[in-house]
Amino acid sequence: MRRSLLLPLTALLSALALARPISGQEDVPAPDPAAAPRVKQEVAVVATRLDEAPASATVRVVTREEIAAMPGVRALPDVLRTIAGIDVRRRGLNGTQADIGIRGSDFNGTLLLVDGQPATDPQSGHLSADFDVPLHAVERIEVLSGGGSSLWGSNAVGGVVNIVTRGADLGRSNMQCETRYGHGSDSLDAGGYRAAMRVAESVSAAVDWHRTESSGFRDDTESASSVLRVSGRWDSGLGPVTLGLGYASRSYGAYGYYGTAYPNQQESTRTRTATLASTQALGGWTLMPSAFVRTHHDDFVLERTNPAFYENLHDSLAGLFRVAARHALFGGSLAFGGEAGRETIASTNLGSHARNHGAVFAEFAHAWGGGAPAAGGLRAGLRADAYEGYGSRLSPYAGVSREVLPRLTLRASFGTSFRVPSFTELYYVDPQNVGNPDLRPEKAWNVDAGVSIGAGAVTLDAVWFHRHATDLIDFVRSSGSEPWRSRNVREAVTDGIEASLDWSRERPAFLTQFRVQAAYTFTDLASLSAAADGATQGKYVLDPLHVKWDVALGIALPLQLGVTSRLSYLSRPSFADGVWLASARLSWQAFQGRILEFFVDGENLGNVRYEEVPGVPLPRRTLFGGFNLTW
Repeated sequence: MRRSLLLPLTALLSALALARPISGQEDVPAPDPAAAPRVKQEVAVVATRLDEAPASATVRVVTREEIAAMPGVRALPDVLRTIAGIDVRRRGLNGTQADIGIRGSDFNGTLLLVDGQPATDPQSGHLSADFDVPLHAVERIEVLSGGGSSLWGSNAVGGVVNIVTRGADLGRSNMQCETRYGHGSDSLDAGGYRAAMRVAESVSAAVDWHRTESSGFRDDTESASSVLRVSGRWDSGLGPVTLGLGYASRSYGAYGYYGTAYPNQQESTRTRTATLASTQALGGWTLMPSAFVRTHHDDFVLERTNPAFYENLHDSLAGLFRVAARHALFGGSLAFGGEAGRETIASTNLGSHARNHGAVFAEFAHAWGGGAPAAGGLRAGLRADAYEGYGSRLSPYAGVSREVLPRLTLRASFGTSFRVPSFTELYYVDPQNVGNPDLRPEKAWNVDAGVSIGAGAVTLDAVWFHRHATDLIDFVRSSGSEPWRSRNVREAVTDGIEASLDWSRERPAFLTQFRVQAAYTFTDLASLSAAADGATQGKYVLDPLHVKWDVALGIALPLQLGVTSRLSYLSRPSFADGVWLASARLSWQAFQGRILEFFVDGENLGNVRYEEVPGVPLPRRTLFGGFNLTW
């Protein structure tokens, strides 16, 4: 394995050792040792384009400080699996590949965004989590649970995840320098750095880089990845203009990733993105234009000892231009706009295809009595999408919330969602899988109702949801001797409950935080056989997350020591007996102000054998330790 980390890390550490702290350094609050995602009744980009809006849907927000304190977290999918209602099915560690579902939907029914721009891959949702964002470059993660097509269009069936990057926003500081390095089980080396500075009074720039290498826990599980992000910001007189450029390269052994008939698979991917966006205040109006492009290269080998037997090369390209505006109206706030995009693929297996799409959308919110959004109110939205080859689709949304007593808020919402088939579902053919060019778009309607209660330092949030999907898309078959074939399943009904309980103290104490999360979903797919030519087995949608529990604890110890731990339980039809997983993190702050932190953490401390994707084993106990330096 290469050890390309050593030179840049050594150079940066040497520079930092000779430097002095810079006055006006950014104010970053010390993370709670067991900070965890909380349900937010505040405005989040993922849930609205309005600057103020009553929270009628369930939105969970995870901050940078919370991520820094989590045990067993080394990539973005690791963070997402700590959130109630999210099903993350990893095929390997360290961000190699993961399928992300929300509320019983599969990975194709979850829309992934980076700074509000679509990261979902048109080739296959398997590749959507190929983020070109280093974990330390994340400012926060916003998760909208429930249909989001009225805001975001296709793929937002189960929900939406928005990764908000730090970009080149420096706060009050003039310069930031950070470095991190760790070593762990299976020869894992991981490290990176961030360098950001104010180039001029109104111009700043930042570079975030991360590199990971591992020999793997068994044959055909080695991995290597490099992620680079370059950001710029210009604070014009009317508002900020931001530029984001991303690059990610991953290469990994893909043991059993897409089937067990030929398990010794190999894959390498490259992701490139560019985003130019702005928020401009023009009189009483706010204008929000953006332009985005994403390219993705995928090189898949079915039998790595004989690449000539079957190798696929896929290159996809997605571009999107969007303009939105918002303005006060009738005592509330109105946002509206439109977008136009194009998706293409050139593949040795799927062929060359392209499709255009466009949309117009509007959203209105009004707080009760013209008061603060926290008191509740009404929110409504409507979006019209047109996809080449699939016609048009209207996606309405209506939600209401009300603070009936101090710190007691009720909420409810209704909406519809849809997704068009991926290019893989339409055209892919190999010895194990066969696509279907006649697929229809998947459609669903969603309702949910929730309550948020606060009492002292304790907060409880609970929500019931129901989704009725038609023309559900999956790869199905009748026996193990047949290939999987892509079909429209007639309908699927999903019901579930999510709940979270938080207890935290305002001041440092022995037990600083206690959190319990629970999620339960039930999916009725009894109509599968009649809808899919007698098929009795489904590859993805028949194996949703059924039950999920998370308990997180944080303990502050003398001498600037902190301990965080998490105990999780999950079960699904393919793992009906369930599995308990434990992780923990011990950290020591060498200096006040969180300048230098040493840590050691472990995942799957019980050494449990388990799989998140049937046929794809995950490692047993893993340990990882290192340091984080911020200057």
